Amino acid sequence: MTLYGCPLCERDESSPYYSVNGYALVQCRACGTVAVRPMPGAEQLAAHYQRAEYFAGEEGQGYADYTAMKKALRPHFQRRLRALASAFPQRGKLLDFGCAAGYFLEMARSDGWEIAGVELSTEMARTATQSLGIPVVSNLAALPPGTFQAITLWEVIEHLPRPIDVLAQLSARLSPGGALMLSTPNTAHWQAVRAKEKWVAFRPPSHLLYFTPTTLQRALSAAGFAQISIRGVMPLPELPPLLEKSTASLQRGLANGSAYPWPLALILWRAIRLAAWGWQRIRRPQDNPFATLEAIAFKPK
Repeated sequence: MTLYGCPLCERDESSPYYSVNGYALVQCRACGTVAVRPMPGAEQLAAHYQRAEYFAGEEGQGYADYTAMKKALRPHFQRRLRALASAFPQRGKLLDFGCAAGYFLEMARSDGWEIAGVELSTEMARTATQSLGIPVVSNLAALPPGTFQAITLWEVIEHLPRPIDVLAQLSARLSPGGALMLSTPNTAHWQAVRAKEKWVAFRPPSHLLYFTPTTLQRALSAAGFAQISIRGVMPLPELPPLLEKSTASLQRGLANGSAYPWPLALILWRAIRLAAWGWQRIRRPQDNPFATLEAIAFKPK
């Protein structure tokens, strides 16, 4: 285990925030970043992600079955590709950092991008290469600087013990004016603030850092990015206790891709969630309802 100061500002001034899975989470008093303390070392983290159970059979830390999520991930990937297309109508070279089995890159290739991936898990990298024909490396050092017009990190930055260092390395692989897009759980979400025991993103040692719009902006700026835009997506409002309990299984299934409800049931569920969101905005206007942050930032020309 390794102990050091805040991964964003490097100050060693923190307050207890939460405890889960035998790990302490602390909040930096200087910049507000929430992080695991002490931070697992590089060898421990590498071994953690090489386990087959991380992508199949370990929902509490990784995924119940990542391959079964392909259909559930498509709408999110389609939305993100549209955002990339608006920034780069001519497409170009795209790197997905933490590409897993390559599902996003497969869709990006169909959309006209020249693709490559970085993936730590040997098994996932093999799946992407052998099943989908996607070129994947295990280390950024294998990629020359200034190569890519766009780099993506979908639900990756929260896994990085030193995110600014990695973001700076990714910036070096972008061409001038290139874009970095990422997503991460939103620790300003109401559950993370006042119902921490319900917030599924608190899952060390898989998730090591927990970002709000403010701290994510700070990390991207510190890595040299400009024109930073951050927005909340995936509203997850507070439901009445009985409704929360009765729909818990459906919510888990929709999140991990194991549930394929009838279209009418899905429409009803979305209507319930929208109504709950509206009521929460009236009752608790200070609550942040968005479960996920998505950001786009550019390397200066």
